[in-house]
Amino acid sequence: MIKLIVSDMDGTLLNEHMDISQANVSAIKRVQEQGIHFAIATGRDYPMAAPLLKKQTILCPLIAQNGAQFFDGSGENLYNIGLEKKMVRQILSVFSRHEGLHEELMTSDGMYSDNKEVREEMVAGMLSDMNPDISMEEAYERAAEHIDDMPITFVDDYAEVIDNDSIVILKVSVHSKKGPQVLQPLKKELYDEIPALAITASSERNLEINHQAAQKGIAVKKLARQLGLKASQVMTIGDNINDLSMLEWADYSVAMKNAVPEAKEAAKFYTSSNRDNGVAEAISRVLSGNIYKEQKQ
Repeated sequence: MIKLIVSDMDGTLLNEHMDISQANVSAIKRVQEQGIHFAIATGRDYPMAAPLLKKQTILCPLIAQNGAQFFDGSGENLYNIGLEKKMVRQILSVFSRHEGLHEELMTSDGMYSDNKEVREEMVAGMLSDMNPDISMEEAYERAAEHIDDMPITFVDDYAEVIDNDSIVILKVSVHSKKGPQVLQPLKKELYDEIPALAITASSERNLEINHQAAQKGIAVKKLARQLGLKASQVMTIGDNINDLSMLEWADYSVAMKNAVPEAKEAAKFYTSSNRDNGVAEAISRVLSGNIYKEQKQ
């Protein structure tokens, strides 16, 4: 019997407007009323994730930065798993050998970027990837709507962030317009030169680089243990590469209809797309006891 449901955000719980639909909100609250735990596991940082939950009065644990941070339902930060500063310098050194990359630092002090225009372009590209049935023009419009609301600090030089001993760097994100053509060789290069990394993605245009101990699957396992639960009592829902570790760990793993092939391969069940309230559909199957309806054939 499912006792814990953990959902990704972008491309999963969030629709094409980067909001939580009322159908998903209602489903989450129904499942919590039934005594089933609900949690979020996202690549976002807390300031970019928590307001979306607060807006809908959803109180739940939040695994942020792909597992680098954990916040309880009251918003208290219980742990951080950061990259060593030496590692971050090595990562940026590898990036410097390539053209056309845009990197950002996700930290205990928020997100840092060095180019607002490129960030907007990056968000539009990722929205398009996660919502393939919207036009690029529509993706740009939605990116522009949200960019000014995002809590980002723009700097001229990342050295001032890296050299600040009070800041923990939780994740390094890198973006390329050329996608896998550039990013797959870059991923191999990073793994070859820098040990102890976990490299995932939330779009075909990016890589997300964490410490190897900071992964969604590891964080979900920790949360389940705290609740006295086993993998057989946990459902995870996701759509992208950074969800693989939690999809592979849970016995009841669900891939969105809009998920990348790797996530569909890792999951044991399917649900509708993020535009069609796939999270609500998966939760409803749990509540009805008909979880096997969309099992992979």
